[in-house]
Amino acid sequence: MKLQNIILPSTDTCTEESMYFRRTSDVYFSWCNDWIDIHPGATVNFDTYFNSFSAEKWFKYTDVKNIFLNLKVKGYVRVTLLRKEKVGNTIHTEYCGEHLCVSTDEPKEFSLQFKTSAVNGVYCFSISGVEGISVFYGAHYSTDFVPTKKVKIAIDICTFKREKFVESNLQLLNSKFLCNKDSFLFDKLEVFVSDNAHTLDIKKLSSDKIHIVQNKNVGGAGGFTRGMIEIKNEREKRGITHILVMDDDLCIEPESIFRTCTILTCIKDQYDEAFIGGAMLRMDRQYFQVESGAVWNGGNLISLKHGLDLRDLDACLFNEFEERAQFNAWWYCVFPASIVRDDNLPMPIFIRGDDVEYGLRNMKHLILMNGICVWHEAFENKYSSFLYYYILRNRLIDNSLHNMVMPKGEFINLLKTQVMDEVRLYRYKNAHLLMKGVEDFFKGASWLQSQDGEKLHKEIMSEGYKLQYIDDMKENVQFLYPLYEESVRAVPATGMKSRIINHYTINGTYLKPVREYNIVPTVGAQQSSVYRTNTVLNYDFSSRKGFVTKRDASEAKKCVKRLNKLCSFVNANYDSAVSNFKTEGRNLMKIDFWNKYLNIEERKDVKADITKKKVKSHK
Repeated sequence: MKLQNIILPSTDTCTEESMYFRRTSDVYFSWCNDWIDIHPGATVNFDTYFNSFSAEKWFKYTDVKNIFLNLKVKGYVRVTLLRKEKVGNTIHTEYCGEHLCVSTDEPKEFSLQFKTSAVNGVYCFSISGVEGISVFYGAHYSTDFVPTKKVKIAIDICTFKREKFVESNLQLLNSKFLCNKDSFLFDKLEVFVSDNAHTLDIKKLSSDKIHIVQNKNVGGAGGFTRGMIEIKNEREKRGITHILVMDDDLCIEPESIFRTCTILTCIKDQYDEAFIGGAMLRMDRQYFQVESGAVWNGGNLISLKHGLDLRDLDACLFNEFEERAQFNAWWYCVFPASIVRDDNLPMPIFIRGDDVEYGLRNMKHLILMNGICVWHEAFENKYSSFLYYYILRNRLIDNSLHNMVMPKGEFINLLKTQVMDEVRLYRYKNAHLLMKGVEDFFKGASWLQSQDGEKLHKEIMSEGYKLQYIDDMKENVQFLYPLYEESVRAVPATGMKSRIINHYTINGTYLKPVREYNIVPTVGAQQSSVYRTNTVLNYDFSSRKGFVTKRDASEAKKCVKRLNKLCSFVNANYDSAVSNFKTEGRNLMKIDFWNKYLNIEERKDVKADITKKKVKSHK
């Protein structure tokens, strides 16, 4: 059985060569033909992020025992089988076999077994040229184990006005798997798309394996849950065993889905309920890993393996070490379809924290492997003011449901810090949104249950800052790159005197201005950059948009007054509010609530009325 393909760089997905292979001189990669020419004495190594074999995890989580390398070459080469493991600050290498592969006339396939009893680290291989110019056409890792488990994955995608991304990914899935009868995954995938914006061409994109439903704009939580409900209803009919929750605005390596499916096909019985997670890599720096599993830590999020350069062998080997993860984000997360029950659906918290809560509730084991990943735009390149409403509110909800509640005094200090940080940046709307989110949490689970998520989100959006092109702004501002660059490089004021002045004057709000205008980044702005500045252009470099804020002493006083009142309220009602969500929050995980929240029953009635009218008209 084929377990993992050896893949090569592609302009369709990733062009970082060192994530696929490493070469010495006189090794030439043909981008158009997907093969590698190897001259005598030259070597190409496949001890890389995408092409090493995660032996330790395969042996732990699956029933496979013997591993083979199957490769296709023409010419005269030496193939060396290796096992590599990170031991402290060194890399240990074990030779697991060496073979001369000769085929001078036509390309020939060879099957070579890794001969070792050790299972730590990764298996990999290298190819060296011996005589003449040899050609490497491809390879894969395989096993002689015959699996008996049937696997069918339903991909759950939630989208809102991301037509280009969705259409591109659907086209990729169609060409690679859904319409490709030669693919191992031909009959093992279905796709369910929740279109929250009603902008997809359903007639054009739908098929017998792609199912698109128009959904209310209830954020990622509502969109993914709608997909889960549709999958749950089709589970037995279509033989669905697992659900892959996947973002709409990403680039995916198709091999990741293939490897996910082969793992599930061979998985040990004791890990049948395991989740499989995909790492997030940056879209702009494709070798940079943002996260591979995460720890919620009560809201002090820890992104595991953050910042690894996956072109580096040491980083790839370190990436294989398992650390205790509490959840995997829903840019790529696979779990058994049996988990989705009428009493075990996600929470309706719109965005931020739905994947966290569902993972905390259901995940027992998380399998992460090199080569299973997606590329996603970096979060610092995606600024939205309305997110401030959800930051603390959803954190309180998640912690209440899972006994991870911060001590009351600690939370009050956190609230003060986050609100005043925005006030000191003169972003008063963000400060008010933070406080509104906390106030709404204290209204209890019944309040959240009664809300129209779409209507509430529109209200939240209207209260935040809106990114605009500079030409569309009513204020007379301009973008000057030197000013922006200076703010990007700014560092916090560290002197005791500066900190005291910042604290008591709210970053110079009550002092005379020393600067009329400045430009700061939307993400990572330093308070020193806006200190005693009248007008600030908050600029989002990736979108080339921004918003304007102005220093306003009266608005700062309003924020401080509201904050003091809220802190007193939190001090008096914290425990009862937490207890309320802990007990009554379970009602928001049930199908009866979600059917009403998403108007699913109502939509069925509308369809029935339309059908009756058509029949009557025909008669």
